[in-house]
Amino acid sequence: MKNTFKLSAAAIFVSTAMTANAGISIVDNEEGNFSVGGNVELNFNYQDRESNAADNSEFNQDGRVLIEFAGEKYSSNGHFVGVKAQPLFESTGNIALDDAYFEFGKKESWAIKAGRFEAYDMFPVGLDVFLEYSGDTANDLYSDGSAYTYQAKEARGRGSDGQIMYYQDFGNLYVEVGAMLGDRSNLFDGGVGGSYHGQTIDSAKDSFLVRPVVAYQMNDFRIAASVETNLVSDTIVANGVDISDRTGYGLTGNWTSGDWVVNANVAYLDAVDENNLSIGANALWNNIGLGYIHSMNEYENKEFAGWAEGDVNVSTWYASYAFNDVLQIQDFSILLGTYYTTVDNKLTQQASVDNFAEEDDFGARIRLFYEF
Repeated sequence: MKNTFKLSAAAIFVSTAMTANAGISIVDNEEGNFSVGGNVELNFNYQDRESNAADNSEFNQDGRVLIEFAGEKYSSNGHFVGVKAQPLFESTGNIALDDAYFEFGKKESWAIKAGRFEAYDMFPVGLDVFLEYSGDTANDLYSDGSAYTYQAKEARGRGSDGQIMYYQDFGNLYVEVGAMLGDRSNLFDGGVGGSYHGQTIDSAKDSFLVRPVVAYQMNDFRIAASVETNLVSDTIVANGVDISDRTGYGLTGNWTSGDWVVNANVAYLDAVDENNLSIGANALWNNIGLGYIHSMNEYENKEFAGWAEGDVNVSTWYASYAFNDVLQIQDFSILLGTYYTTVDNKLTQQASVDNFAEEDDFGARIRLFYEF
């Protein structure tokens, strides 16, 4: 009953705000600004996945409406206070939340941000209209028995009880230090009671993950480096072993010139009984996007004996195209996207034949997108 009331109140608040402000309202003066905006995204999907137990082709439709409330207030000496909230109304009928944060600082200098948000993207994938990985592989959820496409995002945000970040510009140099606070067991599929390398996850307590990032802009080029790690021991334990002892490193470069945007990424994770390395490159020219990601997973039997030994690799290609201003309506786009992904199992030992299946998956999507 309490959850129903909260969702109903949120829906009434959004509806009232949009009615009062005729869909979009912007106030911008020397004292501050307030705006109401958002976007609509609707996807029509086709997938042919060997991981589908019924061996059927899959057709479905999903999407959401995002409403954004954003406001800032300034002082005469350049300081500011800002807030942003982005409720999501999903086509399934669920209501969720994208960003919701509070920040304060000095314009074009330093700021502190707290709440729910995403920090610096250390593995940008370009125009990813449709991008998935074979089987249960994911870049934000570890699933036992599936290869892991690590992308330096485990401490990026939107994944624990709280988040805080300090960031500052020093001319062409940008620095941020972010931290995620609270329970992070949801990184592992099933959380407490789930499994890691065949061992049951026994317990979890609050984590303190830190993620410093340094970026430098030089003409058309930008390069950034990061580290992410957990500073609290035994926050997630499986069979007496601290599996939250994970340290990741990221390096990304960008070149933007005219109609071209090119990204190159490297991410490496040192975890318990496994190392994960991902490399990727993508390019956007006009409205055409192309990309490739290769993930290499090396498994060992040091802490947990008899589960897996050797390598499992994942290769993923994806492409997209955007038709902008459809019907000569500004900000209305139709996007096409497709991906193809494979798993190459080179293990010399594995506990279950069901793990790391060599599957080839394909998907295609048509997306309707409107920003208001």
